[in-house]
Amino acid sequence: MSTDSIKQKFLGWRMIISANFIDFISGGLAFYAYAVFFSFIQDEFSASRFLVSLTVSVMILTAGLYSPLMGYILDRFSIRKVLTVGAVIYGLGLTLLSVVQSFYQFLFIYGALVSLGMVIFGNLSTSKLISNWFRDKIGAALGYAAIGLSFSGVIIPPIAVFLISNFTWRGAYLIFGIFVLVVCSYCAYKFIIDKPEDVNQHPDGKIDIDTSEEVTKSETITFNEILSKRVFWILTIIFTLQLSANLGVYTHIPIYSQDLGFSPIQASWIFSVAAFNAALGKIIFGNLLDRLGAKKTILVSLFFHGLGIATLIFADNLLLLLFSVIVMGLGLGGTIPLMNSTFAIAFGSSNFGKARGLVGPFMVPMQITAAPLSGWLYDTFGNYTLAFSINVVLCIVAGIVVLFLNLPDRK
Repeated sequence: MSTDSIKQKFLGWRMIISANFIDFISGGLAFYAYAVFFSFIQDEFSASRFLVSLTVSVMILTAGLYSPLMGYILDRFSIRKVLTVGAVIYGLGLTLLSVVQSFYQFLFIYGALVSLGMVIFGNLSTSKLISNWFRDKIGAALGYAAIGLSFSGVIIPPIAVFLISNFTWRGAYLIFGIFVLVVCSYCAYKFIIDKPEDVNQHPDGKIDIDTSEEVTKSETITFNEILSKRVFWILTIIFTLQLSANLGVYTHIPIYSQDLGFSPIQASWIFSVAAFNAALGKIIFGNLLDRLGAKKTILVSLFFHGLGIATLIFADNLLLLLFSVIVMGLGLGGTIPLMNSTFAIAFGSSNFGKARGLVGPFMVPMQITAAPLSGWLYDTFGNYTLAFSINVVLCIVAGIVVLFLNLPDRK
């Protein structure tokens, strides 16, 4: 393809498609698929729900520790090469899960390799990629780019159920691992373009751009300068609370559905309904951010998220259960694109990786307790009422914190 033809076709949309594929695999296999594997892992190793829930906490803990370094690397090195390395690590980790002989080996591989691969070959990298290609419509772009993250929850669970039914849970992990190791590493290296300047294009597909404005936007700041900014801490608190509320409920939806009398395959489809609406939420809230601004959009997202969880507490039939996961899915779907967009607005594309990566360790202490706490409360009381109620409160507190948020003028 000639340079002239490249100029005629803005490749930012190809990066959005690529980001969707990467997030589909990254989030789908590490998070959404695990909810399906949950009961099989529990039976294989005779572990409690609390113990099996620890896998999610270990994944979050290690991912949070990896994130600051990952953000630093993304601001300085080729995203294409970083994603390729991440796919290799991720695929190797998934493959090794198929041969572990104890739950603690499973936990170690998940924390040491799977979570590392997920961070490198995942949403932090793709969000940095999209922030390089889009500026004016960053909310919508990141919303569209994150659709794959939720659609993986629609498609991956039924696939996981099928593979487990035909090849056991070990065979399913082996198939997933080989696919990531071979196919994903090749696609990342072949199709990713780090930034529009690499192909003589400009962000948002603009023909003419004020270079002096670009210089201003690309000024870099240090870790200490990021930590000194009030907006960093406000955003960290808001999204730590919302993501914790998500983790405290979402991981338990399939097994909660089974508690209500639904089969594993029916539970996986209910889980998929939540994920489908989370995908819609990414589109809706990404576009709303560009129209309503951050405060109003985040508040609406939190309202839907909290309402869905509150309704889930009283769900005793299929209709109410579906209503709950639909409303909750819409609300939580806005979380990732809103977090990425607000960090991009607050710190600019040249500092996005550093700032977005730095938030990871500060989210970890609360997030690692979310899923196992819900599991422990179930083991203690025999139901999820208190666990889900706590997560409704987290959404309410996050909404209060939003009132203190102020972002730079984008105009």
